[in-house]
Parts: sequence; structure tokens; C-alpha cells
Amino acid sequence: MKKTLNINLAGQLFRIDEDAFEILTRYLNHVSNRFRTEQGGDETMADIESRIAEIFGGGKEPPTLVSREMVNDMINIMGAPEDYYDEASGTGSTVNVSYTRKNMYDPNSLSARVGKGFSEFFRMFGKFMTAVWRVMSVIIGSAFTVFGFSLIFLFVLMFFFNNAPFMKNIIEPEISDIHMLLSIVLNSNTVWLIIILAAVVILFPLTGIAYLGIKMIFNIREKSKVFSMIMLITWIAAVCALGVILSLQLVVYANTQRLQDRINLDNPPEKRFIAPGKKISSIRYDEHTTLDDITFYRDKTTEKLFVSVDLDINSSDTTTGWINIQRRACSNGDVEAWTNAQNIEYTWKLSGDTLYLDEFFSLPEGKNWNGSMVDIDIALPQGAEIEFISGIDHARMAFGRRGPHINHYRVSDWYAEPVEE
Repeated sequence: MKKTLNINLAGQLFRIDEDAFEILTRYLNHVSNRFRTEQGGDETMADIESRIAEIFGGGKEPPTLVSREMVNDMINIMGAPEDYYDEASGTGSTVNVSYTRKNMYDPNSLSARVGKGFSEFFRMFGKFMTAVWRVMSVIIGSAFTVFGFSLIFLFVLMFFFNNAPFMKNIIEPEISDIHMLLSIVLNSNTVWLIIILAAVVILFPLTGIAYLGIKMIFNIREKSKVFSMIMLITWIAAVCALGVILSLQLVVYANTQRLQDRINLDNPPEKRFIAPGKKISSIRYDEHTTLDDITFYRDKTTEKLFVSVDLDINSSDTTTGWINIQRRACSNGDVEAWTNAQNIEYTWKLSGDTLYLDEFFSLPEGKNWNGSMVDIDIALPQGAEIEFISGIDHARMAFGRRGPHINHYRVSDWYAEPVEE
């Protein structure tokens, strides 16, 4: 009666006779001694065990029973231990000699040739895709770099050189003197903190985009996680601080109140004249800033603020018309907004067929802007004519931008069109 043992060979379960187990154990020990001290010896032994398990027909259920004859057949196929190394006689020490390692497969077989072909194909395909990705990285990186640096350049020009003479020669900015404009809109004379926070919030991402482009172009892989974390924390802190400051400053625009002076024109004349009241040229101011059609003028000594008005002339769609002068202002409460609207100083007068209008309105000394505006709406029947008397600058009143030097207009279907003379 023979004993059988259960063994695990290359991750596969086998049942083996006791005498076959002794032969297999000696065989593996001899082979292991040969490759133990060599680099990659563990991988070589794993390959050998996998080949032996394949010869034994592993992977079956129930496990294959390995006999002594099967072990001997395996040794004939794999080669005797002497094929891997020679033992020196008499001393008990192992002497390494030159040897030829047996292949675990036939390199000339069809499967080997097919596998080699696939390996070469995927190697070449990998090189091709690497080259394609490198070209795409350079293209995308160049786009990121140009985009990032262009926006950084525009931001610096707009915030720090907006009012410089060379900027006026390059473009006609809709916004001028951003520092003064921010101080008026935010009701604060200390706007540098806001500008610095805005620079951090805007420039950090743009710098990151430009740096990402440079990394893609030059294939830079090194990065500092500590530096990136510091930049991210700084950016988040700047966003939070800027949000809090702007929320506290802009809350004054939450509520709006209006005061209106309206005159109905039952029998308007065929031609209406608009003459100047107070002119901007008559006031004293040290600085001015523009936001689209609105111009602010400020006297630094008295902190008195002057603002241009908005004039609009339309068709009334009837044979009558009207003149509506609206003063509006904002605050965080209705009562304060009403008071701010009452503080607007603006004068006008209608005398016969002539309407006298100031080119600006003013606020009391030391009063903030708080969204104060004066809107002048004139509605006349279609065909009625309007003539600006020489001396009034209607372009400063956000009217006549299509023809700033034209003083004669005629009411059409919807609005007043310039009349060429």
C-alpha cells in the first residue's frame, strides 16, 4: 500500500505518491540550489514549477495523481539536475560551470512566432502613440501658455495701467480709472486690498494654466506638493475674503427708490429745443472715471461727486407726449434709499418750447454714490423735431453717440434719428 500526499505546485493542487514526492523534492532542491544566488532566481524557479505543473496536467478536478513514472517522464523532458549545474566531488562544495539553460517553450513554434509578432506590433504601436501624444502635448501646452499669459497681460493692463496714456492710444476703453471707479461703487477709499485679493483670485488660476502649458511643452514632471498646497490654500482664503468684503460693500444696492417729476405735453410743438442749464465745464473736479455711458467727476478737496445724466428721446405713439425726470438711488433699506434719492441735486426747467437741462447731477459733500442716477425720458409724437441749442453737449448725456456733432433729430417709429443738414 502506497501513501499519497497533497502538494501545491505553481498554485495548482496535486496528489502524489510518497516515493514520487521524494524524487520530485530532490529534483526541485537541486535546481533551486543552482538558481538561488542568481539575479531573478525566484522568477526562474516559478517558471520551472509552472512548466512541471503543465507536464503533470494540472488544473483538473479532482486533483491529478502524480506517480513515480510521471516524475521520471518529467525529468526526461525538463532535463536532469546535472543539466543545470555540476557538483564537485570530494569536497561537498558546489562548483559553477558553464551551462545552457533549456527553453521552457519551442521558439520556432507557431504560437511563439505569433506571440513575438504581436509583441513587436504593440511595441511599435506604443512608440507611435507616444509620439502622437508628445505632439498633442506641445500643441495643447502652447495653447494653454498663450491663453494664460494673454489674460494675465490684459488683467495687469486693465487694473494697473488702465488710465495710462499709452492705453488710450491702443484702445478706447469703456472703463477708465478703475481705482476711482471702485472707490465710488464700493463706497470706500481703500480699494487696494480688494485689488490685491482680486489679483490673487484671478492671476493664480491663470498662472496655473500657463505653467501647465509650459510643463506640457517641455515635458516637466517634477512638482512640489507642498508649494501646490500653499497656493491652493492662499487662493481659497483670497476667494473667501474677497467674497465677504464685496458682500458687505455691495449690500447697499439691495433696495432702490425713485422720485419722479413728470409733465404731460397735451399739445407739444412740432419742434422742441433743448438748451444747456449747468454745464460740466463749469464745475471744479480733480479726477474723473467712466463706466460705459456714465461719467463720474470728483473734487478731492470737498469729496463732492458729480455724475452725468442719461437722456433718452422716444416716440409716444400718440399725438401727445411727456417729459419725465426720474431720480433713483439705492441702499440696504427703503428709508435710506428714499433719503439718498432726495439728496440728488438736479435742476431743469421747461419754458415754452425750450427745455433747459443740466448736464450733470451732484451729491452733497461727503455723500457716497449709492447707485444714484438721473434718467430723463422725453416722449414726442412721430415726426416731431428736437434741436439741441449750441452749447449743450448731449454726448455727455449718453445721447447722440451715433452722431455726437449732430444737433438736429426727428422722432421716428421708436426713437429719435439724426437729421443731416
